[in-house]
Amino acid sequence: MEHGSHSRSTHSNFVGNETTNIENANNNINDNIENQHLQETGDEEIHMPIKNVTKIMQQAIPPDGIISKDAKESTQLCVTEFMNIVTNEANERCKAESRKIIRGEDLIWAMDKLGFEDYVGPLLLFHKKYLNHEAQLSNMPFEHEFKKDGSGASGSNIGGDIGKI
Repeated sequence: MEHGSHSRSTHSNFVGNETTNIENANNNINDNIENQHLQETGDEEIHMPIKNVTKIMQQAIPPDGIISKDAKESTQLCVTEFMNIVTNEANERCKAESRKIIRGEDLIWAMDKLGFEDYVGPLLLFHKKYLNHEAQLSNMPFEHEFKKDGSGASGSNIGGDIGKI
């Protein structure tokens, strides 16, 4: 009988130790999660919106294709890292030239310097078209702006009878 009582005692100690170990592990996990959360809030990284990443990814697959959540998130992280690398390179150029504003040309220069020379030509062409479009918009008069009350840009309403009884 002593043998049986000894094994029960050992079994209850084992279960007790196992429960204690699980509780300790859970506490450690919770502490790690809290610490990780505190670190993230102190140094959060800005990511490209996942909807934008998904929209771009869907253009590259068949219409009935499905993209997993992990694939979207991984691509989001890669895009963010790529943008950080290119922007940092462009920023170094601006610092060397004592400038504070990164321009489109700086980003294209950085892409070339980082070995993405195949993209430089198309990017320069697109950038030129963008600048021309912006110049056209800034020179365009906006005579047909309307306010919430229905009046035109000059403040007068068409026909003059709006608001008359």
